Amino acid sequence: MNDRLTEAVVLAAGEGRRLRPLTTFQPKPMLPVANRPVLEYVLDALLESGIEHVVLVVGYRGDRIRTFVTTRYPDANIEFVQQDVRLGSGHALLQAEGTVDGPFLVCNGDNVIDADIVSSVLERFSMTNSVATVAVAKSETPEEYGVVIANEGRISDIDEHPTQTAGYLVNAGVYVFEQNVFDALRRTPPYEGETRLPDVFQQFDGLVTSVLVNGGWLDPSHPWGLLSVTESLLLRPGLSGIADSARLHDNAVVEESVVVGTDCDIGPGAVIHAGTCLQNNVVVGANTVVERSIIAADARIGAGVVLRDSVVGPGATIGDGVVSPGGRGDVVIDGRLYTDRRLGSIVGDRASVGANSTLAPGSRVGAEASVGVGMVLSGDVRERVEVTN
Repeated sequence: MNDRLTEAVVLAAGEGRRLRPLTTFQPKPMLPVANRPVLEYVLDALLESGIEHVVLVVGYRGDRIRTFVTTRYPDANIEFVQQDVRLGSGHALLQAEGTVDGPFLVCNGDNVIDADIVSSVLERFSMTNSVATVAVAKSETPEEYGVVIANEGRISDIDEHPTQTAGYLVNAGVYVFEQNVFDALRRTPPYEGETRLPDVFQQFDGLVTSVLVNGGWLDPSHPWGLLSVTESLLLRPGLSGIADSARLHDNAVVEESVVVGTDCDIGPGAVIHAGTCLQNNVVVGANTVVERSIIAADARIGAGVVLRDSVVGPGATIGDGVVSPGGRGDVVIDGRLYTDRRLGSIVGDRASVGANSTLAPGSRVGAEASVGVGMVLSGDVRERVEVTN
């Protein structure tokens, strides 16, 4: 039986390109779900599970992570390691070599996890003679993850590019490794120039075990994932609610399973439906309908607007009468087609959409871009680009 371990490495160096334009100015682990950064859920789960020393591997916009963590967890034993050149998750872990002793936990900083998942992985590792343990989960879209090929909890392979996915479990991105993982990573062949952490399992001689986790693992890796993860979290006790400093007009309606941040202002006749998050200092105009959407801090939503299944970035402005109807459709991200996804529009940081415009499902407005009055937008607008008639 292995001794209790108290150290963890959190991989938080990635950009999150599939979430652009929301990650133009902030890294994926800092994106909010239920008005809390994803990374906060991860660190809370680790600390609650008895982890005493956390190593955070940061890279893209790492200053945002450092500032948040040092402010939010001033007394925790958390240190930072920089991945200057991002060459895959395995390469990221290699940057932490020498910062941890003995067996240690590894988890992704951009997936929501809870303390039960951490405890389950630690317990499985401690009760076996395995050289590594990995958390696995069920998924409705296993083709988007590395599928895990296992037999009675023993891992034989993790296929990052599966062609057959029916019945397979997916890699949930929580692991326990011995120190030999670092040498194993150096032996791991790169894939398209990157060393991927799941590929390291092929380099182990000993037993690799898995543990099935469900419910506490949520992955906001795509824009529709941000929305569905938020919707799920808002059903948990204590995560929804209205800040005391928020101002709601007497004729405004705010449903349950909604979170309204500090200093928000919701106008007369506005309706905020379930699954919606308003971060701090958001203004929602009169007779506007917001449903299952995320509105980031300092955003301004005009009067008579309809926003469904949409994400509006910090400081963005949505003009009067804008319609983003949401619904299901096909979305292309990074050249890949995703079919039948529930997604409205994505409006990046400090972007503006002119009055009476319509944003088709799946459309994206880049950070600091400007869409003129009365436009019908389908597809993408690059950052800092102005679109007019």
